[in-house]
Amino acid sequence: MDEKSLYAHILNLSAPWQVQSLSLDEKSGSVTVIVGIAGHAQLTCPTCGKSCSIHDHRRRKWRHLDTCQFTTLVEADVPRVDCPEHGCQTLPIPWAGPGSRYTLLFEAFVLSWLKISTVDAVRKQLKLSWNAVDGIMMRAVRRGLARIKQPLSARHLCVDEVGFKKGHQYVTVISDRQGRALQLTDDRGVESLASYLRSLRDHQLDEIKTLSMDMNMAYISAARIHLPNAVDKIAFDHFHVAKMLCAVVDKTRHAEMKQIPSSERKDAHRSRYLWFYSKQNRLGRRAERLEVARLVLPQTSQCWAMKELARDLWHRRYDDHSRKLWQEWMAMAKDTGIPLMASVARMVAKRLYGILNAMKNRVSNGNAESLNSKIRLLRIKSRGFRNKERFKLGVMFHYGKLNMAF
Repeated sequence: MDEKSLYAHILNLSAPWQVQSLSLDEKSGSVTVIVGIAGHAQLTCPTCGKSCSIHDHRRRKWRHLDTCQFTTLVEADVPRVDCPEHGCQTLPIPWAGPGSRYTLLFEAFVLSWLKISTVDAVRKQLKLSWNAVDGIMMRAVRRGLARIKQPLSARHLCVDEVGFKKGHQYVTVISDRQGRALQLTDDRGVESLASYLRSLRDHQLDEIKTLSMDMNMAYISAARIHLPNAVDKIAFDHFHVAKMLCAVVDKTRHAEMKQIPSSERKDAHRSRYLWFYSKQNRLGRRAERLEVARLVLPQTSQCWAMKELARDLWHRRYDDHSRKLWQEWMAMAKDTGIPLMASVARMVAKRLYGILNAMKNRVSNGNAESLNSKIRLLRIKSRGFRNKERFKLGVMFHYGKLNMAF
């Protein structure tokens, strides 16, 4: 096999394209492959397939994968044909996509590096501009999105917000149970989730079994309006309930600290983080210190006990008694006489349907929170994004599991 046949095979050329010549420039460290159309070839319109005459040629250049240590460039005079029906049409080329200055194999190589690195690192390694590498990634994402015939959905959906920039700028991330980003929308209001739900077809909405979220009123309102039987599908993440109960324990401790004698305040203050431990982790010296603190902080001890009881209720298997047990817990919380605990009990009463749905279907927002952590790391590694659209495309490239193949 001679060098022309070798490069024709590498570039996957077929008639009427052929390698016409090769040139090596040792000073610049590059190989240039000249590709052209065979002289006797009959050209056709790329739209209708009718035979056409050549209108003119446009000289173009593409970068290909390196040949050994040499940068490889492909040059060709791309013909434009004159179709009586469709006018002047540029003949498609088999080795590169439309509008690209890089061959398909080179773009695939860049994409493989972008999966494990940043745009800035890849451009430095391959000696490209930032816009060139970013353009390759954006084209791949748009190619993957174009292959989706209808909006992505799943039986178990998660919705959560992630910060885009400082100043309370957010993006809503809708994902599935496996942590796949299905769609990203602006802000974290009612329209953020509503716009996604409206894009789904009726059968997709009916197939949704659970919609896991935190207790964001905007998301709740959007689901109630646009998701059929939303009250049976909305599931609240247990982390946010636990977070509220831990806050009640800490605020109650802080209030009680001001009322106890100064001689007992030092030991009580040292118990601050011990109240966040579960009863399974109250062992040894830790248990002794908490027992001393319970004597001087009785209300804090009550709040901690209610927090642990709520944890046990949440992690028990769902059955016909689950609702009654939660109602008993709410009554006990109100009977403590602690305003903050009574406030949490009222909140749980309003959101009990979502808590029971989460218990029944064994779902949480854990995978969504994990995805958001990856997205935040992506933003840090990329040193921020120019605008939300680039940010959303970047997230879909890494976590959308799109089919971006050529």
